[in-house]
Amino acid sequence: MKGQGEEQDNILRAIYEELRGLRQSVNEIHTKISNAAPAQAARALAVSIEQAQTLLGCGRSRIFELLRSGALRRGPKVGRAAMICAKSLEALLERVDREPETPKLKRRPARRDTGQGKRESAAILKLIRPA
Repeated sequence: MKGQGEEQDNILRAIYEELRGLRQSVNEIHTKISNAAPAQAARALAVSIEQAQTLLGCGRSRIFELLRSGALRRGPKVGRAAMICAKSLEALLERVDREPETPKLKRRPARRDTGQGKRESAAILKLIRPA
């Protein structure tokens, strides 16, 4: 009986080692693909919204804001996927690189109503109205 148990353990170890090697290979391929995506996007005529998000480092809603404002141009649709013209993306990145960063303005605190205006208007109304 011990012979069968040891044989099964050896088979399981071999399967585990094979799976570990496959997992490592898949991770390497995934890393290569994710690193190559921006380079491929730079050479393409149009990029997907997801690629534009990656290149600009912003969210999907910001991409659509830029499309509405005209900062980005839509490219041809590929199936159901919306595409963005790569030249407009490059132009946007160049504009961002050239523009100096504007300092943020400090917000003024809201004026508090001290009530003096109400008292003054009440006093004026007393003088104007006949008693």
